[in-house]
Amino acid sequence: MNKKAFAILALAATSLSMTALASEDEVIHSYSYSLTDINEIYIEGGIGTMEVLHTDGNELRVELELEGTRRYFVFNKRSVEDIEIEDRVRGDRLSLRLNEDDLDHVKAHWRVEMPSVARTHIELGVGQITAEFVDTELEVEVGVGAGDITLARSYVGRVEASAGVGSAVLQGANDTVSKRAMVSEESYGFGNGQHRVELSVGVGEMKVRLDDET
Repeated sequence: MNKKAFAILALAATSLSMTALASEDEVIHSYSYSLTDINEIYIEGGIGTMEVLHTDGNELRVELELEGTRRYFVFNKRSVEDIEIEDRVRGDRLSLRLNEDDLDHVKAHWRVEMPSVARTHIELGVGQITAEFVDTELEVEVGVGAGDITLARSYVGRVEASAGVGSAVLQGANDTVSKRAMVSEESYGFGNGQHRVELSVGVGEMKVRLDDET
């Protein structure tokens, strides 16, 4: 790793604190990442729920709540105190993820406070995401579950929402077109800006709203 990359990593990947809620099977981890020289954020949430809030400034803050559940034929809940977000900076991209092996018999909830960067990509395997975004090129993918996404109309250009099995609802866009097949749905429309937005769910529901007040 060169000196510049090492410096960015040191600034961007600073874990602030971890607070135990009750025991080793229930914890909250808190993280803070400087976004200096970062133009893209990629989050791979795995299984669980995620809440994304838009903030101003130059810092990404994450609160990760973990709860272990009981495994088959085992009375005690799984310990989660050692599960941490894996973070990496490569070039101008900050990546955050949870290892899939860490998520067996675990409930995870992300609370993300995120300022705008040039590009944002979020993946959630199974679960639900509720989010608001302003000035960013955006891609959100949910495997199985639901999305409820609010966008700033003045910044987004073409918006595409799709569901492989389920529904894709787009509200508040210009020139909206919806195409329904037997089990799938695709909707697209336009805001008043330039950023391309792609939102998809494999099985479930994707709801998207363009708002002047975001």
